[in-house]
Amino acid sequence: MDDPAQKTSGRTLDHAAGLYDILSPLVTFGREPRMHRQVVSLLALGENNAVLDVGCATGTLTLRIAKECEPADGSVIGVDAASKMIQVAERKHGKQRNLSFDAVLAEELPYADGAFDRVVSTFFFHHVDRGLKERSLAEMHRVLRPGGKVVIVDVDVPTHWFGKLCAWSGYLLFRQPEIRENIEGVLREVFDASSFASWRQVGHQLGYVSLFVLERE
Repeated sequence: MDDPAQKTSGRTLDHAAGLYDILSPLVTFGREPRMHRQVVSLLALGENNAVLDVGCATGTLTLRIAKECEPADGSVIGVDAASKMIQVAERKHGKQRNLSFDAVLAEELPYADGAFDRVVSTFFFHHVDRGLKERSLAEMHRVLRPGGKVVIVDVDVPTHWFGKLCAWSGYLLFRQPEIRENIEGVLREVFDASSFASWRQVGHQLGYVSLFVLERE
């Protein structure tokens, strides 16, 4: 199978796949479980819901959503352009019957229009530039059924000194202009220009991470 990481201009984290589950709780200062609880609550899952997790990494949140929607006959697909992340996710969670993973590009999702009731994406958009932010969001809109919603968690405009310290330190450490875009509010501009009927910020963590809900008519 072709490696999708070779086809995207966005950043992929194949090199970090083996350490991701160690690093992720550290960089979120232990807030990851709280964020995941908020995401599951915001999804407001219903009967037979099909959910897509874009930029799923090793699938920790993806599994949580799958377990949450299993009693109501829901299903979840986790996707990531980093094939090594998908390999780790499949090793960890492959026995969950209503969960599967695909190594595909967010900007070229291989799913039918309106295939999903819910879409979620956590800490994906700060790895791609504005053009890919727009294309990926357009794809999320396309595969979402009318009346569905997208929940996004990502780096955003800092609101206080600690948030500014964390956000700008991350930018300086990794030298990712995509992070700076988010810090400067580009993600909100992309939401405004999208085809979604509405979007709103519904939460904030650590002074620089925001939770958003986008709804399709």
